[in-house]
Formats: sequence, structure tokens, C-alpha cells
Amino acid sequence: MAKEKNSKIEKIEKDIKLLKKRKTRKLTKMKFVGVVFDPQKYKVGEAEINDALSDGFEVIRDFETGGGIVMALGKWEKGEGKTVKKEWTN
Repeated sequence: MAKEKNSKIEKIEKDIKLLKKRKTRKLTKMKFVGVVFDPQKYKVGEAEINDALSDGFEVIRDFETGGGIVMALGKWEKGEGKTVKKEWTN
């Protein structure tokens, strides 16, 4: 039992060290693209999403609507080595 607890603690400590070494990223641009579920119109939204992905945007979230979806896209850049302190509140 004690071995299991120690191994779990060691794993958590290792994960924390990896998180501390992770480079900070900053969200620099946000874009919302709508895709209408219509056989003649969906290609426009599809092309806009593909262009944004090619430009370095990443999908953050998608929202369903009555007639299609809206994609929330974000463009991230590397932080300048600054540590960001965050306080978590419940």
C-alpha cells in the first residue's frame, strides 16, 4: 500500500516538473467561422476554416447552431519566457 502511494506521489512530482518546464503560450488572435449545413453554402465556411488552419490557427471549440456550426479558432504565439502566475479559485 505504501509503495503504491509513493509511486503515485513520484509520478505527480514528475508531472509537476514537466509542467513547470513547459513554454508559455499567448493567445494573440481569435476568429469565429460559421459553417452553414446547406449543400450549396457549406464549402465557403469549410474553405475559411482550412485557410485559418493553414495560417496557424487552432480549433478551440465548436458551437452547434440550428443551421450549422460556429468554430472558435485561436492563434497562439510563444511566450517571451515570462512565467505567468495564476491563482485558481473555486
